[in-house]
Amino acid sequence: MFERLRQSKLMFWSVEILILVLIIAGLSSVTFIFQPVATFFSIWLIPLVSALFLYYMFNPFVKMMERMKVPRGLALAILMLVLAGLVYLIVVWAVPAMLRQVARLVLALPTLVKDFQTVLAKASHYSWYQALDLDDAISHINASKITASILKSTSAGLPDFLGSAVGTFFSVITVPIIFFYMLKDGHRFVPAVQRLFPTSINDEVGEVFRRLNDTLAHYIAGQALECIFVGVMTGLGYWIIGQPYALLLAIIAGVVTMIPYLGPYIGIIPALLVSVNMGWGQMFGIVAVVIVVHVVDGNFIYPNIIGRSLDIHPVTIIILLLLASHLYGLLGTILSIPVYAVAKNVVVYLWQVLQLRRREKMVQEPSSTSGLGASKEEKEHK
Repeated sequence: MFERLRQSKLMFWSVEILILVLIIAGLSSVTFIFQPVATFFSIWLIPLVSALFLYYMFNPFVKMMERMKVPRGLALAILMLVLAGLVYLIVVWAVPAMLRQVARLVLALPTLVKDFQTVLAKASHYSWYQALDLDDAISHINASKITASILKSTSAGLPDFLGSAVGTFFSVITVPIIFFYMLKDGHRFVPAVQRLFPTSINDEVGEVFRRLNDTLAHYIAGQALECIFVGVMTGLGYWIIGQPYALLLAIIAGVVTMIPYLGPYIGIIPALLVSVNMGWGQMFGIVAVVIVVHVVDGNFIYPNIIGRSLDIHPVTIIILLLLASHLYGLLGTILSIPVYAVAKNVVVYLWQVLQLRRREKMVQEPSSTSGLGASKEEKEHK
């Protein structure tokens, strides 16, 4: 009886679960041992992720130059010079212009709030507005209080800002260094990982990492191009219609484009709010710009750059966004799609490998059985 129990699957899985529970309980009681590891990752996580993001953005350009017979070292030097020029332009032109627009917006905030209240007061005569029952919420909106709250929050957060300045400086210094070495030696990563596994599964391990790499490369590079397209075209459209905060609003529109389907709606809200005192013509112009940009993006840019590489149904994307935003907030919303795409690609490949090996095993078994039968008949004949 005990021998039968020892060999049963129930006994096996009971012991496995018990061991797992004991390991978890033991680790939870000695969490202080892992505190240095957690601290290490908290320090290096942002620089590593930032460098990885840049690597997947710009590695295709290095590969393109290599296909043009340009040596990899020279290709890296050209890319770094171009990026240095872009950073210089951003620091010298874009950052000061954006800061001026932010300062102008903060100063204009009390006027914007009053104008917003005036617009809502005029709309209060309509039945659709009365159905929303917003009077109590509007009565608590006070322009001076909002401005004072912003200034107070800014002054209160100044020590934290100064404290994080060292960390920011550390990231600014380390990210380019990590990024450079990723570009320089990134092609050696997969062979190095393959050497850690048995030679019998080297091909499968290499294919898994190649698929993971290709999926991330397509998604990140495509997402970056889409964000740049939406930001540039939105900023150009806002500039044409005379929007005074065109650069700031274009940057917001480009960044929130990383959130599939919801990005356009999130990006248009601040543009409409800062335009309440500019008349209905300005607001209709903003809506027209956003519609045109995202029609072009949705029909030409996204399907050709990102959509084909991900192959994820829109309903699946919506479910992922809802779950990720509920569990992990904004970061989960941004990362849910690439994480799912990578996991799906890897799982599908492993399932295909498993099915192929199962078929090969089924083909080999009949041949081995027939071979045994033939040898048995030969012995009987003798």
